Amino acid sequence: MKKLAIATVGLAVLSTSAFATKARLEALGESAFGSQFLDDNRNVFLNPAHLNTHYDWVTMEWGDTDQAYTGATADSAANPKAEGGMFKNNGNIIYGLYFGSESDTSQNLRKAAGLSDEAAEETNNLDIFVAGDAGVQWGVRLTNGSYSNEQGASDVENAQTRLTVGVVSGNIDGFLNFGLANTADDGTNEFDGAGSIDLGVTYAMGDLDLMLRYNSITAEDADGDEYTAANTWLGVAKNYKLNDKAQAWASAFYKMDTSTNGFSGTDVDSKSTYLPVSIGVEVMAKEWLALRGSVTHEIIGSDENDAGDTKTRADSTNVAAGASLIFGDFNIDGLIGNSAGGAAAGGTNTATGAGNLRTDNLMSRVSMTYKF
Repeated sequence: MKKLAIATVGLAVLSTSAFATKARLEALGESAFGSQFLDDNRNVFLNPAHLNTHYDWVTMEWGDTDQAYTGATADSAANPKAEGGMFKNNGNIIYGLYFGSESDTSQNLRKAAGLSDEAAEETNNLDIFVAGDAGVQWGVRLTNGSYSNEQGASDVENAQTRLTVGVVSGNIDGFLNFGLANTADDGTNEFDGAGSIDLGVTYAMGDLDLMLRYNSITAEDADGDEYTAANTWLGVAKNYKLNDKAQAWASAFYKMDTSTNGFSGTDVDSKSTYLPVSIGVEVMAKEWLALRGSVTHEIIGSDENDAGDTKTRADSTNVAAGASLIFGDFNIDGLIGNSAGGAAAGGTNTATGAGNLRTDNLMSRVSMTYKF
């Protein structure tokens, strides 16, 4: 009877997605910013309509504030950024406040335009969420942040505003992210993200998901030189219930990325087509412990440069692993590291190293979640 009860608890944890962190998604081969097919609380950042099924929780991602602006500005498993917030149901409406989220795309483009780390990094971001159900589940997320420094010889300022809207209706799950404003100036170089969109749709057919995603961005530097990019993804994913304690997922995407980089003063075109395949598994090893891992590989792919010459994409096999320590409604999640990584790399991570399990520094991308 006891074993049956434990098995039931394990299945409940897996099926209701008690996990809600970047670590879980990355361990399963997905983006830290949400998945179009894995059920996870963090999908509210991709489609805020998911707040209708994921609410009453607090989450915190441990990491660096990077206030010195001396390193890489993008969040990563080796260099995580501190962030967190709370999502609360209040009658027929769900509200959420989240602090510290950043757009890696925005920051990388600012750096490409020649801005300093201080000007390039998104700072003081606040996300406000509102969601509800009017026959169709809906949700809205507004992101806003700004920073300025006029002390001494500094003349730095930046600002960013984004709006994400999403719906879930029957078997259809869709979202649209608008870049409303994105400006940065370090006194020498300027950046203006003239506009961006990110559109995604998932159609569920039982344990099979069909997915489409398209995003594009246009930006200018101080000289009016322009950067444009467009990315199209077509994908399919399938869920497998292995037993009452384990699930597995398999996904495949056809991706086509194109860009024209005019920041250098001369337009440089590039194009990539590739087909990444991912297999992930998650197991309730104990009622207090969940283990997960994934392997991702690009089966085919090529890169084309500005001259029209092509090159086969290099070996891309990546393995990741993670774990959750579960104490009732309280979880501590992390990636299981296989390399010391060094101080600059923020300790262990699953993206680098010689394949050694580091028991002196076991987890990276550590976070906590409490569901109330």
